[in-house]
Amino acid sequence: MVTSMKKGGNTKRPMVIALIAAAALLIVVLLTNGSSVSKWAEDGIATIITPIEGTAAKASNAIVGFFKRLFNTTDADQENERLRAELAWMEQMQAEFEEMRKENERLTGLLNYANSLGDYDICTAGVIAKSTGTWFRTFTLDVGRSRGVDIDMAVISASGLVGRVTEVGYDWCKVTCIIDSSSTVPILIERTRDNCMARGVLESGSGEAALELYYLPSDRTNLVPGDVVITSGIGGIYPKGILIGTVTEVLTEGEIRAVIAPSTDFEHLEEVTIILGENGGN
Repeated sequence: MVTSMKKGGNTKRPMVIALIAAAALLIVVLLTNGSSVSKWAEDGIATIITPIEGTAAKASNAIVGFFKRLFNTTDADQENERLRAELAWMEQMQAEFEEMRKENERLTGLLNYANSLGDYDICTAGVIAKSTGTWFRTFTLDVGRSRGVDIDMAVISASGLVGRVTEVGYDWCKVTCIIDSSSTVPILIERTRDNCMARGVLESGSGEAALELYYLPSDRTNLVPGDVVITSGIGGIYPKGILIGTVTEVLTEGEIRAVIAPSTDFEHLEEVTIILGENGGN
């Protein structure tokens, strides 16, 4: 039986070869013939082969893309991610450095101005809260009794007088600014040496940050816009010579009054200095 099967297989093989040869010959004839039959055969074969080629190409591309992502682009993605993280860190460090530089400039300005006023014990503090509205009418600092702060101590900025301490806790205090309507300051006109008073005109969070000069002797009419106003030292709260601001308008009807624009920027206070007292004691 085994011998018979082998013989049958050998008998069929030449027939299969002949059929394949005939089919190949037919295809060649059809493809080389310019007739419509040739065109039909060519289109038929293309129709059969093209989807197979397209599918194979897509499969091949998908496989190649997978391995590229797996073995090639993963490292590049990781490197890009590392570079992005490094860039973000550098930008953060640059922002922090710039903030430290600006803070250092502000603190240096505070110290220089405080030293220019005389030999005083001082305490620099940061603003941690403020009243509602645009302007700093009242605000809270991050120092208190533990640093020697007490009520009615003068508070200054790098540009001039800010106000006075009105409440004190162990590690905090509140300040009322000179632009607040409840504040009054004994002042001196630097040019004329006239003594008078100034009071804040700001009653709410809105409006203009300014002071009003009053109690100027009625026979003194040479006050002019541009005159510089400083603390007179009278009253014992504010040391003499602290800059308050500049006269912007003089009102001569009835009692002589004037509007004072403060030298301190009450919209952007971040750090201030508290004058604790003369060096060596309060």
